[in-house]
Amino acid sequence: MPLTPSTSSLSSPPKSQACDTFPRDDFAQPSKEHPLELKILLWNTWLLPSLLTDRRSHARALAISPHLNAYDIVVLNEAFSNKKALLLHTKHPYRYHPPRPTGRIMDSGLLFLSRYEIIGSGWERYEHVAGIDRFAGKGLGYITVKVEGCKERLQVFGTHMQAGASKSVQVARRAQALHVCDFVNRKRVDVDTEAIAIVTGDFNMGPKWDDEFKEFSVHYVDGEDARARCEAYEQLVQGTGLREIDCEQEHEKEYRGEICRFLMGGRKEQKSRASVRYEDLKGKDGMRLSDTKPMCLTLILDQ
Repeated sequence: MPLTPSTSSLSSPPKSQACDTFPRDDFAQPSKEHPLELKILLWNTWLLPSLLTDRRSHARALAISPHLNAYDIVVLNEAFSNKKALLLHTKHPYRYHPPRPTGRIMDSGLLFLSRYEIIGSGWERYEHVAGIDRFAGKGLGYITVKVEGCKERLQVFGTHMQAGASKSVQVARRAQALHVCDFVNRKRVDVDTEAIAIVTGDFNMGPKWDDEFKEFSVHYVDGEDARARCEAYEQLVQGTGLREIDCEQEHEKEYRGEICRFLMGGRKEQKSRASVRYEDLKGKDGMRLSDTKPMCLTLILDQ
């Protein structure tokens, strides 16, 4: 069912008001001379209950909210609490919030916002979870977006995968990687062949640095942990048939060990340009807004 401002599972501003105040109003019809530029934000917002973070979740949610308006599509992770504060100043007319599964204390923490009409959406809960993640309804969702001025559709998948390094956690994360592959491939069947598919989120894993795993990301505890995570990540990339997006040069070194990532594919993707960069978004007086840096995928579509 297409999501409109009136059917979103979270209250949304009236469409006319949202569009009138949306800050990115400089779009022209795309052409070879004037390609369309889309900005897609991924942010692990660290909005767990305050007792589990820095006891400032509500204040940080309020400070994050206006920053989101600079982006066409937003994918949020760990938006578990203070959602009203998080959305208070947002102007996106379309939203999708996956529901909280029965028997879970918290929902998935996923939240999608879009400047463009969402014409399709859905989500699934991970069947395999371990450790503290069992208290949340972790899973993966997607939105299919109709981009004004383009005949092709854009499909954005978002997820937050298993955290941790124990053996049970590694088994769960590998199972989740297979679930992502299956879900993405199933949901892409109904999308026209020209569509671009983007998979993003906090994967809690990434590409390997060397075959012997003597060097690895600071997010991994040791070489054995790095091997298990990197193998699961490679399985996810190959299973979806998508490719890594290059990071802008000034952020390459930091992005090398990143576990929040973007993948992209689709026939139309061959006619597009894409790059990833970290965003320097802070609250008043330089307040830190989350425990991870927000990341922006800039996608330029040539017609």
